[in-house]
Amino acid sequence: QPSTCPVHAGPPCEAVLSKIKPLSESEISDLLILRRATTCTLDPIPSSLLQNISLQLSTFISKIINSSLSSGCFPAAFKTALISPLLKKSSLDSNLAENYRPVSLLSFLSKTLKRAACDQLSDFLTWKHLLDGYQSGFKVGHSTEIALLVVSDALQAAKAASLSSVLIHLSAVFDTVNHRILLFSINQLGINGVALKWFESYLSDRSYQVVWWSSCSSPLLLSTSVLQGLLLGLLLFSIHTSSLGLVIASHRFKYHCYADDTQLFLAFPPGASNIFARIAVCLSDISSWISDHQLNLSKTEILYLPAGPSSCRNLSIKLDNSLILPTCLAKSLGITIDVSLSFSTLKAQPGPADTSCIIFVGSVPTSQLTLPNYLSRPW
Repeated sequence: QPSTCPVHAGPPCEAVLSKIKPLSESEISDLLILRRATTCTLDPIPSSLLQNISLQLSTFISKIINSSLSSGCFPAAFKTALISPLLKKSSLDSNLAENYRPVSLLSFLSKTLKRAACDQLSDFLTWKHLLDGYQSGFKVGHSTEIALLVVSDALQAAKAASLSSVLIHLSAVFDTVNHRILLFSINQLGINGVALKWFESYLSDRSYQVVWWSSCSSPLLLSTSVLQGLLLGLLLFSIHTSSLGLVIASHRFKYHCYADDTQLFLAFPPGASNIFARIAVCLSDISSWISDHQLNLSKTEILYLPAGPSSCRNLSIKLDNSLILPTCLAKSLGITIDVSLSFSTLKAQPGPADTSCIIFVGSVPTSQLTLPNYLSRPW
């Protein structure tokens, strides 16, 4: 049976968010207009048409949204999602289920309501400095490039100082988030009253149906997970995993996160004797945290970057009865990092999605890069 609460939870926060304030008609109209018009079969009318007549419907829509926010009740009609499996790459075998990415299709109004709540939750957490400073997954002005810059800059600095370093890449998954543990974490941050009731209502009694061509499955209850493609889902996942940073920091590792990807890195003199034992203990505690929070690790990679050719390369870590060996290449946020930090794999065959990353990351090894304080706290 799962524990009543996370074992690594911090003390309850003194700041309080007890209710989500109602929005004016103009604010709701702006939310409708600024959203990208996406329409699925759950929408009674095309989203583009709804945007065009948003001024005429703003009073009616305002009542729906504000009634939900003030009562702490998420409408049951908005709790259904259609899942459309999309092949991750055209070159993959279409007969294997793991090669598909499940895409959730939601009604346009439900996404608008979630955004209204998400904005206020995000403002509260930012105002009270309750978010992990090393999480870039949903913050304005942050991106995968920023996360990669932080990690690459730290590894490059270690190399310049003739230090060995280790990069550990962990990737969890959104679909195993336990709602009861998540609600406990939300409450620990000072969200209570009607606001907490709204998030509890939002997470409860959700269902989904899988759509494949013209066929549709029967509704299935969704008892875990948060939606990865929405800002609210990213924010809730960040809240759920925020205490992981406390575990990592207790072992004096540096780290940076982007949504469900976590990078741990440690620089040390080539002759250090207890480094591998420290790594093993840190990973063991992370594994315990993962188990307590009922998450699953989809990936664990270790990249060892020696200070020189004579440095010890015999690194192996035993974790949960499995032996993790170092790799020569580690893929992080879509970019392959090699032991020499040359990024030669990326430069050799860039894809359309890699162009922006080449501009930022490809030049790191030869630059004197200093990240501004608003992108990275001092190590």
